[in-house]
Amino acid sequence: MDAIYNFYSRRTKNKSIFNGAAAITIILIIAAIVAEIAIAALVSSYFSSQGQLGERIVYNASFAAQSGIDDAILKIARNKNFNPSLIPPYQNPYTISVNGATAQITVCISSVTVNTKCDTSAPAGTYEITSLGSVLNKNVKMRALLYVNPSNGSINIQYEKEINV
Repeated sequence: MDAIYNFYSRRTKNKSIFNGAAAITIILIIAAIVAEIAIAALVSSYFSSQGQLGERIVYNASFAAQSGIDDAILKIARNKNFNPSLIPPYQNPYTISVNGATAQITVCISSVTVNTKCDTSAPAGTYEITSLGSVLNKNVKMRALLYVNPSNGSINIQYEKEINV
């Protein structure tokens, strides 16, 4: 028994047998802190990229809505009697695709929208264009009002604005 006691007492005088346990504890604590920082960085970058993706989607929807307005203005400029209900596929509203987004365009001829689509009459030559740009679950709606002079065919854009969906 004295031999065992002398072995441990000699060992503890020069070197503690608990130094390894303390070192492993410190290493585990440092590893946990590093892992926590890494996870926080990953979560932060994920949410940052999601925010930028949402902004990009809204921008694309806005671009599609503006493209729908431009498409209708171009068709009216080419044909002063433009009526999408009389042109194949005979649809008003009609739809166009722009860079992975869609725009649904409604053209009101000699009428404007007050409560529902094309519900109020307007002077002859008045066109109201409403375009709904959509990408995934984001929608942007724009409206333009223009007047086509019947005598010389000039187009006067009264306004072009984004409206609440």
